Amino acid sequence: MEEKRKIEILKSQLGLDITTDINRFNEVDCTIYTESTADGYDVYVLTNNPSNVSICEDVYYYDHDIADSFGEQIRYGDTSFYIDDYIYEDCYIEDKLIELFDDYVEMFVEGDKITDKERDFLIEEYGLKVES
Repeated sequence: MEEKRKIEILKSQLGLDITTDINRFNEVDCTIYTESTADGYDVYVLTNNPSNVSICEDVYYYDHDIADSFGEQIRYGDTSFYIDDYIYEDCYIEDKLIELFDDYVEMFVEGDKITDKERDFLIEEYGLKVES
């Protein structure tokens, strides 16, 4: 199964809406973007409240923490995200989505949003035991 299809299934099953449209910046559960500090350093912001960012909880110096924090936001129940275009690529957001697919694969096999062929493939690929 192609990674693109896995991401489609994940988004559909969990009701995820991920956008890079800046016009939706304030319309989502979680925003992920960059800011510059007064002395010229780039920092990464991942927040549920962009109008009241907590420096201690929402700001990251290193980009390698962003994908894991994004995944945690999904686990906490956030479903809509604004992500700066280049952060989506540079911070390996798609890789995190594939990892999350693997975490939820049993739920997807039990659901009704995949084809029988996809279900059979996933059962075999992941060695799942499914009750008939």
